[in-house]
Amino acid sequence: MKSMELYSEPFATTGNITGEGFRRLLGRPTLGLLQTVIREALQNSMDATLPGQGPKVMLRSRVLRGEEFAALRRHVFAEIPKDADAALLQEELMGESLEVFEIADFGTSGLSGPTRADLVADGPEDPDFVNFMRNVGAARDTHQGGGTYGYGKTSLYALSRHSTILVDSQTTCDGLPVRRLMACRLGGTFAAIEGDVRKRFTGRHWWGSLDGTSGVEPFSGDEAIRLAGLLGLPERSAEATGTTIMIVSPRLDEDDDEDERLPVGPHLLETVLWNFWPRMCRDTPHHRKLSVSIDVDGQNIHVPDPEDYPPLDHFARALSEIRLGGGQIVLSQRPAMDLGRIAMVKGLRSDRNPAALRAHSPFPKQASHIALMRPVELVVKYVEGEAFSDARFEWGGVFVCSDDDEVEAAFADAEPPAHDDWIPDNLPKGRSKTFVNVGLKRINEAARTFANPLSASGQSEEKGQSLAATATLMGRLLEGGSAKGPGRRSGGGGSGTTKRTRVSSPRFTHLEIDAGRKIAVFEAELSNDGRSTDLVLRAVPHLVMDGGIASPDDVDLGFTGQVLDLTVADATEPGESMAIGTMAGKVVCRVPVPDEAAIGLRLSLEEANA
Repeated sequence: MKSMELYSEPFATTGNITGEGFRRLLGRPTLGLLQTVIREALQNSMDATLPGQGPKVMLRSRVLRGEEFAALRRHVFAEIPKDADAALLQEELMGESLEVFEIADFGTSGLSGPTRADLVADGPEDPDFVNFMRNVGAARDTHQGGGTYGYGKTSLYALSRHSTILVDSQTTCDGLPVRRLMACRLGGTFAAIEGDVRKRFTGRHWWGSLDGTSGVEPFSGDEAIRLAGLLGLPERSAEATGTTIMIVSPRLDEDDDEDERLPVGPHLLETVLWNFWPRMCRDTPHHRKLSVSIDVDGQNIHVPDPEDYPPLDHFARALSEIRLGGGQIVLSQRPAMDLGRIAMVKGLRSDRNPAALRAHSPFPKQASHIALMRPVELVVKYVEGEAFSDARFEWGGVFVCSDDDEVEAAFADAEPPAHDDWIPDNLPKGRSKTFVNVGLKRINEAARTFANPLSASGQSEEKGQSLAATATLMGRLLEGGSAKGPGRRSGGGGSGTTKRTRVSSPRFTHLEIDAGRKIAVFEAELSNDGRSTDLVLRAVPHLVMDGGIASPDDVDLGFTGQVLDLTVADATEPGESMAIGTMAGKVVCRVPVPDEAAIGLRLSLEEANA
């Protein structure tokens, strides 16, 4: 069959961007190279998703041998560029095998539109082909999408030891299906004789079909389909639109130290889950849900739901709360604006997947982080806060900025090319910069104070340590006993006069300071079918010693058994009882705690005249 031809871009009389300059567009990402590549590629896939469905993405690491490697050498890279570093590519092509890394998406629009950058698209498609294959960055054209389509592609070249990729896309142009195949390289500038003239070249190279007008065009139609098959690329019908990017000789393990390099499969799994879990949760709407498969040398790597991969279970609960309209609204006062919502979830620290135990795993040993994202629900970064002093507990939070166009644009414009941070200094002075500054300030305050509310109230370090010690004691003792305390147990997790009106077992959540006293805060859930409106919720605190119930008479700790107040939904009453009427929802009970002791709590529902 016909082999691809090489086109090396000469400098125009008006100048061009060089291959080196193109590579520098990525800036200095805070993440490792592989994380950056996967973030950018999957982000672009989600922005290109067809209406009504979520994208499917396959990450595949394999080694080309035999006929597949021969097809790459003979029919793609039959000609080698003349820039200095290209000799390394030629040397590797002379070997017996070649490692490649592929990112393939399905259910997306593919690289649509015209193939020439100077043409105006007549059809309904976006000019994705020229933006990805030819142009140097393009402003985002997806409303509240993931990012600026084009700049992040620089990372794809950076992941290749030879700055070389191959792109196969099933797409449409002028409303008609078309298959396209093209290879690209970013090399160094060089000078060479072309015809009888010595010319300077930018270092940007394409392999395809030479064209006297545009320089080079992609292989298309049957020609592209046949070569894609010889290379072992994923099969695609005309309806299976999407794109496969093959990265030649990838640097898959260079984010790790030499003495603890992780196998490729777990590395890819961690990267996907840590960055894209919001779009992979069980309650993510179908049209937004991301499905990822990972294949390493023909072996499928299981990708679990985030809810089953600690500590993402806590983050998933926080995001679910925001999706349901919960969480706390983050406000800017001047100018007045709703900046978004933040939700925080605490829980027991569950055992980690073995892959998450390596030194440079992105997954923390004890979570105390807030995931930042825009309404597109792609993680921008994590803000680390103060962890619980008791290592058996951890927390995770989520902040989603408002979908108001002005607010969302402010946070989007604060992102660097790698979309891995919010940097207020990227914005000019004005409303947008204020929004991002205020939002980050509130987020950092929440991260700093969630595990230790004293940090917010300005209490002394000594008192903060005392509070932390008491919280640790509460957690340790209540683990062996029960926060619920003495009394009859019921299968519904609480007691009540009907099966449908009940209160769950209370759980200790945290300590706080009120008028100089340490206060234990318990939470529970009250369900109420409204059939009986004369019920009273009663709270009875008790001492817990060594995992069991202790009598105040046996332990002289100044424990009075008093309840400070009870809150149901938005109503609060002082004391240990409260008429609930038809109220339902979260129950919060606050109880003073004596020094060097822990308390538990029992909640019950009783008739008002009992």
